[in-house]
Amino acid sequence: MKKFTLILAAALILSGFTPLHGNNTLSPATPSPVPTSSAPPSGKAPAWLRGQTATASLAPTETPSPAAASAAPDGSEPTQSADPNQSPAPATASPVPSPTTKPGYVKAGTPEAETVKVPILLYHHISEEFDLTNAISIISPRDFNLHMTAIKTQYTPISLKEYVDFVNCKDGSKTLPTNPIIVTFDDGYLSNYEVAYPILKKLEIPATIFIVTDTVGEIGGKGKVNYSHFTWEQAKEMQDSGLIDIESHTNDHIKLGETDIDTVNYELRKSKYLIEKKLGKTCDMIAYPYGSYTDEAIQASKKAGYNVQCLVGDDATNIDYEVNIPRDGVMNLTRITVSGTMGNVNVIELVRKAIANKNID
Repeated sequence: MKKFTLILAAALILSGFTPLHGNNTLSPATPSPVPTSSAPPSGKAPAWLRGQTATASLAPTETPSPAAASAAPDGSEPTQSADPNQSPAPATASPVPSPTTKPGYVKAGTPEAETVKVPILLYHHISEEFDLTNAISIISPRDFNLHMTAIKTQYTPISLKEYVDFVNCKDGSKTLPTNPIIVTFDDGYLSNYEVAYPILKKLEIPATIFIVTDTVGEIGGKGKVNYSHFTWEQAKEMQDSGLIDIESHTNDHIKLGETDIDTVNYELRKSKYLIEKKLGKTCDMIAYPYGSYTDEAIQASKKAGYNVQCLVGDDATNIDYEVNIPRDGVMNLTRITVSGTMGNVNVIELVRKAIANKNID
């Protein structure tokens, strides 16, 4: 009997078996703290959203792996941890049901087009290292891949430019899917190029990145930024792919609603000039840092040549976490900030609730 017990114990160790704790639950891994993001969004989530920020748990039919897994930035299959006694990290991969019907399409200028609700998601930095103090602006590569896979399954991703062209179309030549969704990023982190871009290419999801031109190519922790930003060469590669559109998030990432008009004009015009010169494209979209703006800043943006204006964490009107409809135009687009604590099921539920909360009179 003693010999049998020793053989059984050895087999369990070789198989990578991780013992359960006394309460028969898996102990979550503790995230490592890192410096706060250089550009966290402002504003608080509405009451209906606060219950949606917990990471999704495993479905009842799923069996957790005995060791924590880490995902490659390109979203490939996770590899097992080298430590067989490491407790699994919280699971985020709950299954998302497939849509039961294929999306329909509506023509611009028709009554049906005016009722299409368009969510615009906002991401920032992508990294394995984040904690609850900065998760509002950081998401892990694995969770980002799961988010993109989920929205590709449930919605029809379109580019921000496609939506703008649809809204501005007067002859009915443009169409829009009845279940559209748009992906955007703010600031221009290197992780957008190294992690997000390969995932977006794999899933064929277009995206718009609003960059801070003064920090392009800056190295994290060496002065201007906490996290490295992609270079102009990398920005050009993404822009030339036809999948990514680079637009303005001002030159120095300051609150335009709290500065003088001369500084506002400088921020708007220098950013636009650099993007157009470096990338050989028209820059006509602006995303206000921190959702800070005034009527004067809006008018200055129009005069500078920005035909599209995006908000986030909008302190002026508290309209964050809403969706857009074509009849509202493209000069006050609102976006849904995605937190790194959200699993794939959470982000789908977030979008569904935002759509349901949008009233069309």
